[in-house]
Amino acid sequence: MNLFDAIKQMRELSRQNVPFGFSFMSYNETAQKSNGIIEVRRARLRARTQAVHHRNAEIVEEYIDLDTGEARRFYQPLLMSLNGQKVEP
Repeated sequence: MNLFDAIKQMRELSRQNVPFGFSFMSYNETAQKSNGIIEVRRARLRARTQAVHHRNAEIVEEYIDLDTGEARRFYQPLLMSLNGQKVEP
């Protein structure tokens, strides 16, 4: 599945209140380092960040980890899988 189809599917599932699992490569822009692959078992997307709050808002997706209740984010280009399907850039 390509990246844009995966993001579209994540948005649609979230709109329907259906949780999904996904994985992505972590990246801390401030520290310029990664802590490896992050796997999220159950999540839903949240409203996107506005450009005034994050300089890369157009490529950042906000989500809530339904297992931990934490609000998190990931960079779209670093998405690796959605519901067990590999995501291609």
